[in-house]
Amino acid sequence: MASMWNSMRQNGLSVLRTASKVQVAARPAQLTRLMTAQTHAKPTSDSVVPPTPTPTTPHSESAKAAETSEATAAAVESAPEAFNANVISKDPLVSQLVNTLMRDGKKARAQRVILDSMKHLQKKTDSTNPYSILTEAIESASPLLKLTSTKKGSKVAHVPTPLRERQRHRRAIVWIIDAAAKRGEKTFEEKFAAEIYDVSQGVSAVLQKKLQLHKQALANRANAQVAYN
Repeated sequence: MASMWNSMRQNGLSVLRTASKVQVAARPAQLTRLMTAQTHAKPTSDSVVPPTPTPTTPHSESAKAAETSEATAAAVESAPEAFNANVISKDPLVSQLVNTLMRDGKKARAQRVILDSMKHLQKKTDSTNPYSILTEAIESASPLLKLTSTKKGSKVAHVPTPLRERQRHRRAIVWIIDAAAKRGEKTFEEKFAAEIYDVSQGVSAVLQKKLQLHKQALANRANAQVAYN
């Protein structure tokens, strides 16, 4: 019995060794088949294919720049009030005009008056940029100096005093507003636009006022206080 059991065990071990050798020999063939199948497999919807970059040429870049400029011009034409509001907020001279014209803290109302006045001025002059006419009118109406009164003994002397740029602009704006208020047009917007137009044409009374002030300063030039260093 013992010899029979020993022979059966030896036969079983030999069978197991043979099976393991067969499996080891079959593994390289299986791996080769798997790699071949993966190489020739079609890409599925889950696989991500990188996009092919399109070459950029100078012509395409110039075309894009032209499209951008056309879009900007179209935006300005479609929203002129927004463009005018941008000019009012960024131009220091127009902003000073709005602040001088403002009453009781109503700045939006003063801005609306300036916008409507520029529309009337644009109709009068057929200009695409009425703000340049407004700036030139204020500059031409700005005096160079002012007269201050001082006492010398029993006499009153008028002393010419130079003005800074912001002071010059404020005097011109106040004179233009006062002259516009005396005109005969219906609304203040039309009055202000007409006065700006007259100043630009050189026929406004504001220019006569400025010339008279300069004549008085010239006549009292002996009273000017000049510092010699």
